[in-house]
Amino acid sequence: MESIETERLLLVAYKINYIEATLLGKENLSHVSGYDVSSEWPGIEFSFYLPFALEELKKRPEMEKWTRLIILKKENKIIGEISMQGNAGARWIPELGYGIVDSYSNQGFVSEAIKLFLKWSVEMENISFIKAKTFSRNKKSQHILENNGFIKTGEGIIGRDEKVIEFEWKNKYK
Repeated sequence: MESIETERLLLVAYKINYIEATLLGKENLSHVSGYDVSSEWPGIEFSFYLPFALEELKKRPEMEKWTRLIILKKENKIIGEISMQGNAGARWIPELGYGIVDSYSNQGFVSEAIKLFLKWSVEMENISFIKAKTFSRNKKSQHILENNGFIKTGEGIIGRDEKVIEFEWKNKYK
């Protein structure tokens, strides 16, 4: 499975064996992948997601390409992740998710990864519509989505009382 890249970043598929290695520890992921791993990665939210992701990918390995590790090329280091989640198929509406470790935030890496992933999804996978959501308290993430062409479409609740802002992105070139 091909990697996609910019001058600064490499987005590599987060393969089943990479997830299994991550669950055993960062040293294992570094050994299996050949990349250094930021001491801050994975974050707590992504860590909770990993066992579910592994189970789903074992059922549908063709979905590996939709979760990517964000590699900072000059350091050969995993600094985050980006994905499109959902049930791929003819009527799939993917939902974008991403995360980057704090020590690499505010340097444009997330926006750069989003732009690259959107371009790839349109050119290679013919995606034309994507959803995203972020916690209402996460103004930085809202700003990142808006700067990458996502439009605020509403609000919702996750869990019992966690307010989220919902966004949509449409490929204007289709």
